[in-house]
Amino acid sequence: MILYKYVSFEAALTILKTKSLGFSHLEDFNDPFEGTALGVIQSDIEGISSDRFIQQCKDKFSRRFGVLSLTRAPLNPLMWSHYADSYKGVVIGIDTQKAGLEDIEKFMIPAQRGEIIYLATAPKNPIELTQYEIQQIAEAIDIDKQKYEDLCKRAFLYKSLYWAYEEEVRVVKNIYPAKFSYHSPYSREKIVDGQIWKRISLGTRPIYTIEVPQDAFVELYIGKNVYVDQRRKYQMSGEKVEDHIIPKFEELRKICSDNNINFYRVDVDIEQWKLKSSLINKVT
Repeated sequence: MILYKYVSFEAALTILKTKSLGFSHLEDFNDPFEGTALGVIQSDIEGISSDRFIQQCKDKFSRRFGVLSLTRAPLNPLMWSHYADSYKGVVIGIDTQKAGLEDIEKFMIPAQRGEIIYLATAPKNPIELTQYEIQQIAEAIDIDKQKYEDLCKRAFLYKSLYWAYEEEVRVVKNIYPAKFSYHSPYSREKIVDGQIWKRISLGTRPIYTIEVPQDAFVELYIGKNVYVDQRRKYQMSGEKVEDHIIPKFEELRKICSDNNINFYRVDVDIEQWKLKSSLINKVT
């Protein structure tokens, strides 16, 4: 299965050079309703409002799991505006099987089960939780298996219909065994389920990265504004452009050429109000 990641130009270079993918916390996503489709009810907790109880559950899910957001749509105009730096960024095509993201033993929600379910309203059929079960969410210890699966599905895969344009697919990892600290300013490295996970601080939030095989990266789409933006930045640094060569742009192109990654340019089709792609470097 080929899924896509929208990123900035600089992030694309980092991903391809380090062969790594980053997972984030629910609370750091741009949807304020992330993790609130739980529909849970209190069973043994007095004096806690439903809103506070749902937030308490969301906090547990957010801090103990990492989420990788991908999409099925590499040519979505809104996605390019919102997540690829207004067409100055890049979309990377990832073979999820080669990347190991379909491993049901290593991921709580693997790629083939991570299709987002878009709903017009929040689910109302309740799941009853005890305080003890909330504490055990990360390990799924002493929680009914079906109840736990339902909770995870609601926490990570239910979103408002407003977001349906994203065609999102998620991969979810339980990173709780690594005992990473959300607020630490330092990078750390831990082994979880036989995988090396690196905690990287981005200043205001952490991400958790794993290395994937180089051949998991199979396509790359550059936005229509990439070359002009990179040229402007290069000139602003005091460098002179010769023969239309911009070093970072050429670096990205070379990475694709050296690693058999199909390299596309994205432009607009004004007549159809659609995006179109043209192949620049083809894998032989």
